[in-house]
Amino acid sequence: MVAISESDLKTSLGALILGGMVCTGLTGIVAMQTVLYFRLFGRDAFSAKLKVGGVFLLDLLHSVMIAVSNYMYCVSNFGQEDITDHVFWAVGLSIALTAILTVIVHLFFAIRLFKLSKGNYWITIPVAVLAIARVVAAFVTTIELIRLGSFYEFGQRFRWVFTLGLVLSSIVDFLITGALCYYLRRNRTGTGRFDHILDSVTLYTVENGLLTSVTTLVSLIFWLVKPHVLIYLGLHFAISKLYANSFLASMNARKILRAQSQSQSGSAHRLPMIFTTRAARHSNADQLNLGTRVQITVDKTVDVDYATDDHQESVLTDQKAPPASRV
Repeated sequence: MVAISESDLKTSLGALILGGMVCTGLTGIVAMQTVLYFRLFGRDAFSAKLKVGGVFLLDLLHSVMIAVSNYMYCVSNFGQEDITDHVFWAVGLSIALTAILTVIVHLFFAIRLFKLSKGNYWITIPVAVLAIARVVAAFVTTIELIRLGSFYEFGQRFRWVFTLGLVLSSIVDFLITGALCYYLRRNRTGTGRFDHILDSVTLYTVENGLLTSVTTLVSLIFWLVKPHVLIYLGLHFAISKLYANSFLASMNARKILRAQSQSQSGSAHRLPMIFTTRAARHSNADQLNLGTRVQITVDKTVDVDYATDDHQESVLTDQKAPPASRV
């Protein structure tokens, strides 16, 4: 164990408590979006429902680990001056659960990127490899933290492992966001309504990608600058929640996009970043009014001329104009 100053002790405990409070709120949003998904997309394939349900359960378990950790730090060991150097098993497991949720979401978007890029292995395979490497680094971090039982000892021996995990997570976020934006821009056709939808999806992709990557980077900075203060851990608590919400928002945004595509004014230019709006709950618009047969699935990508792999509630419109080739 290492001596902890009173100021660092208060800062660390405060960061853990605030991080736990933020995570509780984000878990509520995850639950809301999960319920919303099953209400809106009851016809989705079982595999899609399984992914949503799995993400929700993992997120809930992660919240339990955070609650247990905070109880151990603030209640069970109240008054111990060096308590913030101690690593409880729940903290180690929360890091592993964060990594599992992160890799699920990364691979989910990597598959969407693979479809959008029409099978480009050169971008999707590196993304998948880096995502798996990130979860391996997190598992090593979990094992060594629990074994050593001290943040100080871990920092002395395996500081690079935790650093590597956060760096890889940020890199994968930037790669996915950049690649999705690139391919979305390439799919612009010059059709006003269609390009408007692509612009909305591109903006949505950038917002969600930046949110997770910036939070990870800030946690990394505090880990490198002040490893003896647990500000980075409080931020790390929220990372998995942001990934879970990003995944669920991308699943639920399909309904909102369809409602937006029916807007004649074209004023609604933004998709929600994480929160779904009431429009998703009340909209019955399931058609795209583009004049040609266009199928769009919003899962942080736009799939054009692909059959939906999730049996989603997509409806292809056929206008009065004679049948044209698919866009």
